Amino acid sequence: MSANPFNTMFEMQRTYIEASQSAFESSLKLQKVASDAFLGSFESTKSLQKRGVDLTKRASHANLDAVEEALPADVVGDLRAAIDEQYEALDEVHDDAWESFEQSAEDAVDSYDELTEAQAEMVDELYETLIQVNADAAEVADEAAEVVEQ
Repeated sequence: MSANPFNTMFEMQRTYIEASQSAFESSLKLQKVASDAFLGSFESTKSLQKRGVDLTKRASHANLDAVEEALPADVVGDLRAAIDEQYEALDEVHDDAWESFEQSAEDAVDSYDELTEAQAEMVDELYETLIQVNADAAEVADEAAEVVEQ
């Protein structure tokens, strides 16, 4: 086997194929981490958005507090009730929208994961085939080198 001048080339090809496979697997893991981080960010984003809505509601009430002295009590009471109703409706819509968005995103990530898994299986088979073809070519080269030596 040491007489084959192509051994180094075949070893370099195997090393390249294995490194390429490792890089591909690492990129799939990175994509999975990114997908999980994307899904994990929803709760904090939703919470932050709800806090922003709550701050706006409080600001609306603060504005009413500021003008309360200048307006009749029943007008201020009606305005407060209207503001509260609108923010309650907004909260319901907000929760429903986020629930729908989260479910859609989870479904999309699940579909993406399934597709990626199928792709990974096909690529693994390809790498196995490449390694086998490389080994077969190295064996043929060894046999040819032996014939040349004789």
